[in-house]
Amino acid sequence: MSSSTSTLPYAFKRHWMSSMRLNLNHFWMTRLMGHLLHPKVEVDDASTLQVADLGAGTGIWASELAAELPVSAVIHAFDVSDEQFPPEAWRAPNAHFSVVDCFKPFPDEYREKFDVVNIRFWLCIVNDDCAESLLANVLTLLKPGGYIQWFESLPLSARVVARNNGQITPGCDTLVNQWRKPAGHSSYEWVMNLASLFRKQNMEVIADETLSNPDQYQPIASQSWLVGIEEYLYQQKEGGQLEQLQKQLMEEAQGGAFVDVKYTLVLGRKSSVPIM
Repeated sequence: MSSSTSTLPYAFKRHWMSSMRLNLNHFWMTRLMGHLLHPKVEVDDASTLQVADLGAGTGIWASELAAELPVSAVIHAFDVSDEQFPPEAWRAPNAHFSVVDCFKPFPDEYREKFDVVNIRFWLCIVNDDCAESLLANVLTLLKPGGYIQWFESLPLSARVVARNNGQITPGCDTLVNQWRKPAGHSSYEWVMNLASLFRKQNMEVIADETLSNPDQYQPIASQSWLVGIEEYLYQQKEGGQLEQLQKQLMEEAQGGAFVDVKYTLVLGRKSSVPIM
């Protein structure tokens, strides 16, 4: 695979624990943001809205939005795997699910079909060298004047927060270093400058927000990190470094020390005039 389209492998499992983590993160982040669709998304008629959710995972975002919108609105959830999609019998009538590789050109049936595209938590599989081409590909889904809302963690913001100033936090320190260290062949430039990436694609940036966890969500964040580490443990023998890190983080959380990370939410609008 060429460097212009290289992506990181998906390191997590796709079993019940992974689905639980994704659903936990969804409810947590939705509460943090205060919405599913950004309030600055201008909708003339919600009954005709067409929305795409990329990297849908369990489909929880798409399913919740389908319940909020009129049944005539259409929400289409895309993921490279259908292993975590909800059972067909329990899907909302206006929520559709498809297996699609979003790094490849989308089928013609989806081109310029959607009013809004939602993207969340792609940091673990996107490198600097493919972020721009990914966004360009996603833009082909949008109608002229349509919106992309993109939500990501800001890894360089990772820091230890503790109420006991004398508490020793080797586990939290290690996790902070892991957050801040990208893959050797990439960096975090794309996500730290997501709004600039939008502008480079001739999009109007409608909102560029940085979100912080309130104190009451710090334990939730810690629980999410712990479940994520649990999913990685299959790669190591019992008693390895990850298992030790997990134990340290649990002990430090009981003492009131957590790893805090900020988040970015960028809402951009595709030009309604074709670029010549």
